[in-house]
This record gives sequence, C-alpha cells and structure tokens, in this order.
Amino acid sequence: MTFSKVLIDTNVCLDAALFRKPFASTALKIFEVAEEKSVDLLISAHTFDTIFYILRQDFSIEKTYKLIRELRSASRVSPVNQPIIDEAISLKWPDFEDAIHYLSAVHTNCDAIVTPDPSGFDQSSIPVFSPFDFLVQLEN
Repeated sequence: MTFSKVLIDTNVCLDAALFRKPFASTALKIFEVAEEKSVDLLISAHTFDTIFYILRQDFSIEKTYKLIRELRSASRVSPVNQPIIDEAISLKWPDFEDAIHYLSAVHTNCDAIVTPDPSGFDQSSIPVFSPFDFLVQLEN
C-alpha cells in the first residue's frame, strides 16, 4: 500500500516527544521512514495545544517549544475549523477527539490515520492503522 498523506493522532506524537516506552521507538521510526519515503505526516491543529499542555507539565518552556518546533517541522498541520467541529458533533462518536481527527483527515484527503487505538475509528471510511501496523505497511 502506498501513502501520500497520513494523519498521526495525538498519542503517537506524545509517544515520540516524551519517549514513552515501549511505544517511542515505533513512533519515532514512523517519522523517519515517512521522511525517507516522502509521505506527508499531518497532525490536527488542535493536537499541538494538547501536546504543548502535556509537555509543559514535565519540561521547561524552552524545551517544550523546542519539541513543538521539531514536531511541526516534521509534519504538516491538518486544519480543524467550524465545519469539522459541526460534523464531529453530528457523528456522535463516543470519543469526540477521534471524530475530529477523522474529519480533519477526510477534509485533507488523507490516505490513512495512525492511532494506538484503531477501535475508536470503527466507522472510518479511511484505513486506520496502529503505529506498528502502519510502519509495516510503510516499510513494504
């Protein structure tokens, strides 16, 4: 399977930024292999403020901004706007954040979504992969 644009969810970004074991190596490898294969990794706009808030609990302001800059330079921003929020509300998914990620991916024509919890996207029309499964697909 080939990919041109893939939305990466908040937890994958946090795994990479916080070096959360045992997930960090897979998350970091996704960013590395995607760059090698010219796959655009997209991150929903609302993810950046969530990540900033979480990182700030453990790191200085300088370190937090450094990590946010690194994450931003390794990705593109997938917009979250009023139509996406309105659609997410109408979907009535159990996890509202997953609905926002999904619709952000749809509106930016992503080929896939990568999340540690693919079951949250069982109504997705876009393929959804765990980080490990996506890495396997990406490396083939």
